[in-house]
Amino acid sequence: MASSGSRILSALFALTFAAVCGAQESSSVSGRVVKPGGDSVVAVGGAWVTLHRVGTDHAGPVDSTHTNGSGHYSFRYKRTGATDAIYFVSSSHDGVAYFSHPLNAGDESGDDAEIVVFDTTSHRVPMTIRGRHLIVSRAAPDGLRTVTEVFELSNDTSVTRVAPNESDAGAVWSSGLPSGAGTPVVADGDIPAAAVRFANSRALVYAPFAPGMKQLAFHYDLPADAFPLKIPFEQSAVVFEVLVEDSTGVATGARLAAVAPVAIEGHVFRRYLASDVPANSVAVVNVPEVKQPPALLFVAGLTLLIGGAMTVTLARALRRR
Repeated sequence: MASSGSRILSALFALTFAAVCGAQESSSVSGRVVKPGGDSVVAVGGAWVTLHRVGTDHAGPVDSTHTNGSGHYSFRYKRTGATDAIYFVSSSHDGVAYFSHPLNAGDESGDDAEIVVFDTTSHRVPMTIRGRHLIVSRAAPDGLRTVTEVFELSNDTSVTRVAPNESDAGAVWSSGLPSGAGTPVVADGDIPAAAVRFANSRALVYAPFAPGMKQLAFHYDLPADAFPLKIPFEQSAVVFEVLVEDSTGVATGARLAAVAPVAIEGHVFRRYLASDVPANSVAVVNVPEVKQPPALLFVAGLTLLIGGAMTVTLARALRRR
């Protein structure tokens, strides 16, 4: 009898625990799909909205629905599986997908659940270089230096720019590469490698570019005879930074001024900064011809550092403008 009672208590405890866990896992999201319209936003009725889950165990759509006439949608769902899973909602407009912020557990609504979509154009739109960064590594035994370029690009319009084709002229945005640049590779950033092509000594971006700012990063190798390295500016830049991993490396031109060196994971870089660099400016990076042990390229760490450390500098420059 005691054994039977214990089993009943265990069953009741299990049911209670399951109910509590279910309550903790239960979440909801409700928001709107809108797009810019004049001085405000207008609701997008009948838009298809999808709730997504991305986790280490599995990833995929969870549920889908249409917005009503006022652009509203809502989902109720349970968070299951891996605790690191991320949930978000998306909607497509004119063939381009737009995403919400990652959703918090519980009930989510308001700005974090709002999806802003934009009309698209294949015509050129103003694209501003908010930040441009050049990182030159120390020389390897064969004389090669790895150069990393990072751009913070801003679409300052209310339409998404799409590429009409994959020709050089049809790229959403592009930048020239130095003569002799070898094995260019896209690094960590907001623009995926599949959307970038290297051809005719240029980096060509074909990803749809919605209003706002994205980071593009890539690196390549340069031989010793590529220095002094000339970096021309095809368009102006709000902030320009040069990091040189060499105690005698020097960067000049393009309004650059030397500032305090920085250390990244044991690697020391001479640092130069400039603000409001006009188009047609030319920066020159000069390094000595020396052979040193090969240096590891911390591309991901550098781009993350740039994304955070340059925020204050960029904000100050924008305030001055």
